[in-house]
Amino acid sequence: MDYKVCILAAGIGKRMDYFTKTFNKALIPVQGKPAICHIIEKFSKSIEIVIALGYKKETIVDYLFAAYPDRKLTFVEVDKYTGPGTGPGYSLLACKSHLQTPFIFLSVDTLVSEDIPSPNRNWFGLAEVFDASRFCSAKINETTMKITRIDDKVKVDGNLAFIGLAGVYDYTHFWQNLASNKEIIAGEVQVSNGFKSLIEKNMFGEVFTWFDTGTPSSYQHAQENYPIGKGYNGL
Repeated sequence: MDYKVCILAAGIGKRMDYFTKTFNKALIPVQGKPAICHIIEKFSKSIEIVIALGYKKETIVDYLFAAYPDRKLTFVEVDKYTGPGTGPGYSLLACKSHLQTPFIFLSVDTLVSEDIPSPNRNWFGLAEVFDASRFCSAKINETTMKITRIDDKVKVDGNLAFIGLAGVYDYTHFWQNLASNKEIIAGEVQVSNGFKSLIEKNMFGEVFTWFDTGTPSSYQHAQENYPIGKGYNGL
């Protein structure tokens, strides 16, 4: 099907501390290759990839132009990428004009072992963790795999965490709701503000083997286990 991919790489990566003092977290190496390259190479060269940029954006642009001269790459500069009111939802809205089609959403610190399905339906990428309250989390109907509820960084009784990967089929509905709901959660505009609206359109859980490169401990786990080892469990 005809779709695009959107990778969010605008943030300063503050959870990575000294790792991101000199370059954007998109370029942190995993198994000898920048994290963003593992993501890009999951997709066919025919698919346009839209990348939201902010912090140290030149390092990403220069590297990717050199590494992928035959790829369809569209770079979108996010005007604000640090401070109150910014966040993944804000960065994604900056890409809205380039994503008027079904698309796959990815955080640049999200790696998975499995092939990534096309957005021929709305789906929400999940992984089992010990404590889902630290993350955006979801409840599913275990028979149909339909998402029944999404919560963001609150105490829940389930263990399915959103991993920063999703497929958006009903993109018009998604954009309308993300743009109209700018609720601040943990100081940021979250993408969950849009994804919650897709429940009424039917959204399905897709469980992945997840490797997170967003914190020093999870990055070490990814270095040791990606792509075929044990997935990250949230600790």
